[in-house]
Formats: sequence, C-alpha cells, structure tokens
Amino acid sequence: MQASTLAALKELALQCARSAGELSLKRMKEPFTVEYKTSASDLVTAVDKEVEKHVVGMILQRFPDHGILGEERTFAEDPAKYETLWVIDPIDGTTNFVHQQINFSVSIAVYHKGEGLVGAVYDPSRDELFYAVKGEGAYLNDRPLRLDRTVSLEEALLCTSVFWNKRAEQMGIDLIVKKLAGKVRGMRLLGSAALEMAYVAAGRLDGYVSLSLNAWDFGAGRIIVEEAGGRVTTMTGTPLPYDQKSSVMACNPTFYEELQHYLKSENMDVPS
Repeated sequence: MQASTLAALKELALQCARSAGELSLKRMKEPFTVEYKTSASDLVTAVDKEVEKHVVGMILQRFPDHGILGEERTFAEDPAKYETLWVIDPIDGTTNFVHQQINFSVSIAVYHKGEGLVGAVYDPSRDELFYAVKGEGAYLNDRPLRLDRTVSLEEALLCTSVFWNKRAEQMGIDLIVKKLAGKVRGMRLLGSAALEMAYVAAGRLDGYVSLSLNAWDFGAGRIIVEEAGGRVTTMTGTPLPYDQKSSVMACNPTFYEELQHYLKSENMDVPS
C-alpha cells in the first residue's frame, strides 16, 4: 500500500475516533434509551447506534469502496467481500457508559487483506488517544509507546474479564484464572477491552486475557500492542484472527512464554 494512502487512512481513523468520542461524551450527559441484546449485562443504547452511524458516514464519504465491520451492524453490505475493512466499536464499555462511569472508549481499526494497518482507541473522558500505524510504532497523544521493561509473571499486573464470564464458570476456567491471580501482582477489570489493551501498550497493565472477544473489541488494540512491541495471540498461542470472535492474550513480551506455560500447565481447554 502506498505511503500516501496509509497516511490518509491514519488521518481518517484518528478523526473518526475523536469525533465519535466527543459525540458519545456529549450524549452521555443527556437522556438516552437502553436495550438488552442477549442479557441484562449485554446492553446497547441509542447512542451506540448513533455514534456508529456517524463513523460509518465519515468512512464512506472518504472511502466509499471500503467495507465496515461494526458492533451495531449499521453497514448494510457483507464485510467479507472487501479487501480493506474497517473494524469499529462505537462505544466499547457500554455498561460503564450506561452507569455514567468513565471507562469506555471508541475503537477504530483498518485491515487490508487481513493485515492490520491502523488502530486507534480514544478515551474521551481523559482525552487520551492511543494509536498505531503498521511499521511506524504506537503512540499516546503523539508520545511514543514502547514495551521495553522486563516483567516476570509474579511482577505482572493483569486485566481480565474471565472471572465474570458464565461460559468460563461452566468450563472451570474461572477457577484457573483465580489461581493465576495468586501468581501475579494483581488483577484488574476495567470493562472496556479496547481500553485495557491500549493500557497494555502503554505499560499501565502488563497483560490482558479474555476467554472470548468479538473482532471489534480487539481489532484496534491488537495493532497498538503489537506496534508497541507486545505479543498478541489467542489464549492457546495461535495467531489472532481479524474478523472473528476469539480468545485473546495480549502482554509484555518478556513474560509471554511464562504466561503461556502456566495456561498450558493448567490444561486450559479454551477456544482458539
């Protein structure tokens, strides 16, 4: 891909992330409707739909031949038929948003033939924009991010959503992760996978583990972590897909093998 095209993709991705974040923050202060998707903990608001429609419009105005994979499915065409695919989550952390908590974000990623080119995660509450371009590194508000600190498993601060996943409980994986909590410095849960992965890239967290995430949850975070020098795979160590649901493990590279060894030693039977 030409450098000028990549620069244009980056420019638009960052514009979309900021514009969507500003709109969501504005709407957060106004009355909005809340609906259930699959359960009382799986929420969608009118704001999610409005923000995604806003982002889709921005993308198609500039790149009408691109496909879009979004959580709220406001793009009518089949995303699979497009070489260049935008993977977007208008509000990652909707439950936090509904409860007026600040840990929510906008996630925007661009993939071309399955290769991650641009990732942007914007936290409008703190005005922090995490982004990366393939081969150009990762940044937080234009400050370079680089995972160059050596971390052992016992020194690591991890983030996970596995504790509260019913599927994990049924498979016994929640017990394994609880045991993992005793081997690391601490465990956290912020409620926004995109933001949690961005925090891994920034060194605020040392690792993130999830049993199952949708592509729009990890699409941008993956690119940012990798460009910061981190490792991102499934929990079983296989390559992460770009357009499908998957387990996710993102971490500082210095203890990746140690964490993988622990998970395998516990015989975790998790989806790739």
